[in-house]
Amino acid sequence: MSQTDRDGARGTVDAVLRAYLDLSRKIVIAVSCGFFAFMVAINGLEIVGRAFFSVSFSWVQEVSILSAMWIYFFAYALIAKNEEYIRVDFAAQLMPEPWRRAVDVFARLVTLLFHGLVAWFAVETYRFLGLFTTSVLSWSESLFVLPLLIGAFDIVITELIYFYWQLTGRPPDHPHPLPATVE
Repeated sequence: MSQTDRDGARGTVDAVLRAYLDLSRKIVIAVSCGFFAFMVAINGLEIVGRAFFSVSFSWVQEVSILSAMWIYFFAYALIAKNEEYIRVDFAAQLMPEPWRRAVDVFARLVTLLFHGLVAWFAVETYRFLGLFTTSVLSWSESLFVLPLLIGAFDIVITELIYFYWQLTGRPPDHPHPLPATVE
């Protein structure tokens, strides 16, 4: 296989990976914003109902908690996609380039391991909570873990993509510069 063929195959793989990141970024933003708007609307309904009609909707709290879970874990997935983790890079900046690369690879592996464990625990918790239902709406308790499960797997996939690019020496394209990096 010639270098041109390899570059073409890498270019195709990179295009597919970038397409996944772009599409999943849009989905994460849409889901988070949608659930936020929904949560504001139902809580507004609850406030209006209580203030003007002395009526309370018992389901609002359960649905609000579920909405908050979707917002939180999908927003965290967006943080991972943009690599906007809070980090302190000044020590790494003082290291020689080979050490810095080793620290970057180690940090990526630790991040992957952590999110892989979160995903695994989310699967186990999802299965366990499927045995129970919520007190008001009688929905499966596993619905509260579903956003964690989906978000964790999306973060693992995202981190694997960045790790692949890190090992191949191709930095990812970010929609904006990384504000947490000290240079």
